[in-house]
Amino acid sequence: MLTGSVEVYANVPFFYDFQKVVDDLGLYQDEYRQIDELSTALRNDLDEKSIDLVILGTCEIDLRDGESSRQLLSIWDERPQNRKFTLVCIVHDVKDTSWQSAITEWSRRRAIRIVTIAEHVAQSFRESFNKLSDSSDPVISSAGYEYIPIDVHVPILPLRNLPERSVSGPLSKAVIQGSFSVDRRDYRNVFHDLNNSLYGLSISRIHRPWRHKSFVADNTLSTPPFQLFILGSGNLKVPVELSNVVQVRSDLTYPEYYNLMSQMDICLPAFAEAGQYMHYQASSTFAMALQCDVPILVTPRTRHAYAYADDDRVTVTRPAAMREVAVLKALRLGDASFFLNAPMPLMNTISMGSNQHLKYAVESMLSRGWRRTRKEFDDFKIGIWKRNDDLAYRLIHDL
Repeated sequence: MLTGSVEVYANVPFFYDFQKVVDDLGLYQDEYRQIDELSTALRNDLDEKSIDLVILGTCEIDLRDGESSRQLLSIWDERPQNRKFTLVCIVHDVKDTSWQSAITEWSRRRAIRIVTIAEHVAQSFRESFNKLSDSSDPVISSAGYEYIPIDVHVPILPLRNLPERSVSGPLSKAVIQGSFSVDRRDYRNVFHDLNNSLYGLSISRIHRPWRHKSFVADNTLSTPPFQLFILGSGNLKVPVELSNVVQVRSDLTYPEYYNLMSQMDICLPAFAEAGQYMHYQASSTFAMALQCDVPILVTPRTRHAYAYADDDRVTVTRPAAMREVAVLKALRLGDASFFLNAPMPLMNTISMGSNQHLKYAVESMLSRGWRRTRKEFDDFKIGIWKRNDDLAYRLIHDL
């Protein structure tokens, strides 16, 4: 049986009180070492307990300066043949190429593995490496890019003491999670659609009093008003009309973040049309929502990209023609007639519901509803952790 140990080299304390999460879950209980101690340990500790696996949490950052990779590569070359180590690069974005020139010499030594946090990023890296392996430059084509192992590890923590949700009542809390960048998430259209939805047949039990700029909750009704939470970092301007509907939270600690996220009814990816989160970059939204037991609103395309979440137990699948806010309205009301009876664009005499495939998709979504049980999430996460364990086995055994 193999025996070994794990050492963490990191600058502590961690930001946003992440150490509390580490302690609560028992993720690491030994002493932390400073990052600049790693090179010394790799050079000097060359007995049977020497380091044979170096895992970098974000290679786009850890190897960006180029010098870090050159230093590690020099140490690798200096070590005797029976004391080499493998470099494991956890990566998030194929298009971030600032560090990728470092891969060539690691690949030539067959000493690097790539680990992504979603399948579509793994596929994009494989396509990129296959292209490089066909390079007309012999320095590149001889490096063996096509043989670099690429794996997927989904970072879902086994969070404890998540709050129990009510089994009754309407959908009242939706969330968009992540960076506040309008280049990454379609905040403009979400705000536009939400503003429009608050007139007439409201999704929110919210009205706009005469001469008021903002919509306000109708507190005379027993059902809770609809709220859209936006959790993450950055600066975001919310239209004044929605100032009482949209709740922006930033700079939360990790425990605060997990606690608030786990109170949400549904999570909207709200990806911008550029499509980077569908092809080249992995969004943290999926792992964050799923570890907090929050179902994600997806399209078939999204489910295909984030294949690990291609599961009815943790997703609500909408047809692409039905925008996210329209889905929220239909799920809250339990009725999508406002959408199905609406005229088809450019064909005012034909309704959206005349498309039988679209009608069936909408009706199936409503029939399944938006609630997902704790057991459904637990069973789903067991499968994720089993695949993560299988990857850990392959890393340890160099398979």
